[in-house]
Amino acid sequence: MRVSTASIHRGPLFQGHSGCLQLLTIETKMNICNPDIFRANLLAGRVAVVTGGSRGIGRAVCLTLAKTGAQVVVGYHRDSQAAEDTCSAAMQSKTTALAVQVDIADRQDAFRLMERAQEAFGRVDILVNCAGIWPTANAWDMSQEHWRQTLAVNLDGTFYACQAACTVMMPQREGRIVNFSSVAATRGARTGHADYAASKSGVDALTKSLAHELAPYNINVNAVSPGMISTRMTEHAVRDRDRDYVQQIPLGRVGSPEDVAGLAVFLASPAADYITGQVFHVNGDMLMP
Repeated sequence: MRVSTASIHRGPLFQGHSGCLQLLTIETKMNICNPDIFRANLLAGRVAVVTGGSRGIGRAVCLTLAKTGAQVVVGYHRDSQAAEDTCSAAMQSKTTALAVQVDIADRQDAFRLMERAQEAFGRVDILVNCAGIWPTANAWDMSQEHWRQTLAVNLDGTFYACQAACTVMMPQREGRIVNFSSVAATRGARTGHADYAASKSGVDALTKSLAHELAPYNINVNAVSPGMISTRMTEHAVRDRDRDYVQQIPLGRVGSPEDVAGLAVFLASPAADYITGQVFHVNGDMLMP
């Protein structure tokens, strides 16, 4: 496990209204998924761990958390430069950022990630599980190694990170866990990703089960289920089949990481105190019958 630290900055607190809950209860054109709607001190003093935080959706989540005042631990697997870049961008919001290398499919490594976060900041309030892989193979050609690796990262890794977070959050009797699922968990995969769909279905069930178990400890557990989002992981598919995807999406476009980051941060905020055990779809209405 490789750890790199970033400079500590103290951000100013801004006065404002009671937060983004109001955005859900009044008539407005604002999109709760948009990261720009949150006030700067919404999560001031909170510590957030984000797996897969160096790029794509994870990076967008890290930066949105930083904008709301949270201290951010950027979990990454291989790309140390991308992790450092994310930390640097997060620090532009005058908060603290810490990059920690982790193999989330390794249970011991997942626990070391949480231990490192607690050592650095004294607590962990938020876990966002963004780490995932999306390899391609038809089911009849898929190797055992391919199948197991996808489930190891996407499902086992999510479970291990949640399990590790429990060791910190349960004694605190407070915490937020946001898991990332996929539209494939609901409708199945159609392009050679049966392993991915199965792993994300497991994430949905895990999320609901953990919500039941952890509710007595004031730990909320929810999931965000994106549709097709343009990231480095999906760039080849978006490039080759953009028209096919757009035809399946009533809003008429493939999503961006920023389209989903705001919802994850909302679920980590005080405005979502009474929400747990839910899976939220962000897909441009891709699931419309």
